[in-house]
Amino acid sequence: LTAADHKGIPPLAALDEALVAALRSGAIKLLRAEFLRSELSEAMLPKLLRRQALERMEEERRIRIFLTPEEAVAALRSLCREVAGLTYGWASPDHPDVTGEYLANVRRFLRHPLGEHVTALFWDFSSLPQKPRTAAEDEFFYQALKVMGDVYASLFGTIVIRHRSVPARPAELDGEVVILVEKGGGLDGAGAEAELRSALGAFENPRYEEGRWRVRVPTHAAAEEAVEEASAADALPGAIAVFLFYNSRPYLARGWTTFEALAYFPGLGKLLEERLTPKVVEIDGDGPRVAEMEDRADEGMGPRNKRVIAAIEAASFTGKGDKP
Repeated sequence: LTAADHKGIPPLAALDEALVAALRSGAIKLLRAEFLRSELSEAMLPKLLRRQALERMEEERRIRIFLTPEEAVAALRSLCREVAGLTYGWASPDHPDVTGEYLANVRRFLRHPLGEHVTALFWDFSSLPQKPRTAAEDEFFYQALKVMGDVYASLFGTIVIRHRSVPARPAELDGEVVILVEKGGGLDGAGAEAELRSALGAFENPRYEEGRWRVRVPTHAAAEEAVEEASAADALPGAIAVFLFYNSRPYLARGWTTFEALAYFPGLGKLLEERLTPKVVEIDGDGPRVAEMEDRADEGMGPRNKRVIAAIEAASFTGKGDKP
């Protein structure tokens, strides 16, 4: 596909310019698909690492893990959907891929015929700076956050790879609960354990970390009940949010995955779809396969916008200020 093939291609491709700017600045980095496909990466990267750790690994071992900004922009502008954007549900607030299932299935996709054309991968945990962040990394993070939807929406630059199933919770994470606390509030500090016990009931292994508590309730069922009660209005003063450490919430009930799923709109490129690789590929379950998409090509922008807003409002976000 080239810009000369259809008069609509240049203006539609121009919608990617905000994303291009984030790639050029380094706010967003794209993982090198060639690296992830290699046997070397299996040994060097058995578990997904956050961006800052991968940057150190790249520098210390003198290997190419990320595309350069120039390579990233070229991949996005190739008009061949060379950039894959992963949409999935984080398994925990500390690490999105606790079991390694997501990484294994991403590698499987990249080695599959449906993914063999992909040269770059957007994976939020490794593409955006993660906490703890420096001031400069914070600036990058918020710049990237503004254009994340464009990763999934790009008609000609990206393919969306979707992992809708959530990996089963490891037994060692049964009953684990997280309480995010207000800075300087009554729960902010190691001395607030008694207040937590009065609100949550029996728990063990309490750990206070900056900005949060993490405790283990004897059974997972009891943990679910405690979270529900503590999340009620004013049930736990000083708490910003109370939730299970392992997030088993279904893909379609989550806030960010709902936002990502609604960002792409295959119908806009319908006239050219036969000359492009599929826009959305499922990568969980038995293996990569072209996603079955609901045909909404005749839906007007007004009705679509209302549908998108309603879906995001109905979805569940972990933090109060987490909605895009």
